[in-house]
Amino acid sequence: MRSTASVLFRAGVVAPVALATLFCFATPANAVPVSVNWSCKGTIFGIGQTSSMTTSVDGTAPSSAASGSAVAITLTPGVSTVPSSASGFTVTNISNLKMTFPTPANSTLVSATASGGTVAGTVTTSGGNIVLTVPGPIAGGTSFTPPAVTINVTAGASGTPITSQYAGTSHANPGMTMTTRVSFVGNVATACYPDPSPTLTTTAVS
Repeated sequence: MRSTASVLFRAGVVAPVALATLFCFATPANAVPVSVNWSCKGTIFGIGQTSSMTTSVDGTAPSSAASGSAVAITLTPGVSTVPSSASGFTVTNISNLKMTFPTPANSTLVSATASGGTVAGTVTTSGGNIVLTVPGPIAGGTSFTPPAVTINVTAGASGTPITSQYAGTSHANPGMTMTTRVSFVGNVATACYPDPSPTLTTTAVS
């Protein structure tokens, strides 16, 4: 999973103006990432601005599994960098980064764990979703690697594949959120959803 970016906002005399994407993600050699286009919206002083960004996700899962068997799906982020500035403003830090995945289709969720990475993160499950949270703060100008997420499930009915993807269908129902602290502006809440939402992994069930 190479994932995450944010929309920043610049405070003008009357209203904020949209800035650019926040994160840059590196792709390791031999990886076959899935490209994800995100529609993002940030809000400051009660005014929302939208922009888009593209990230990528590396997922691993077995190609096939028997109905009722255990299946492990791992989504692994790569290195990302928080810029030190954007549109002339200093990026102080980012915090409360959350990435959400629904329980993979045709499976029953058993557990989910976070591992590795260069920053602390935790995984919780609620309402059929798996949420990776990186509390931060992560300072502007810093490179970091979020933890990998392993989702353990039980395979469902034969003939229907197990598929994983990001959650999110709108800015009001996002698959990724974060808070960016910008000098002279303060905290900017950003919500993103995949548009469209690609399949990250597929496991045939027999």
